[in-house]
Amino acid sequence: MSCCTDMDSALDQEVVVKTLKHLIDDGRIMNDTNSEYFVRFGYAEGRYTYFALNYCPFCGRPISLGLWAAEKKK
Repeated sequence: MSCCTDMDSALDQEVVVKTLKHLIDDGRIMNDTNSEYFVRFGYAEGRYTYFALNYCPFCGRPISLGLWAAEKKK
């Protein structure tokens, strides 16, 4: 279950992956966002590049762990 059908499609096609940061072992993470959603791209030499997401790139809803935790504290 995700925030929108476009995100569901991206997850199915593995353009966006949902995993814990410490479980990514096939590439590098380009930013330090506290999230479990990552755009995966740039497969070269057996490695991917990952970019952590704060917001859904399709509907704009907050999806990262950091934003969720900040909202919960309010």
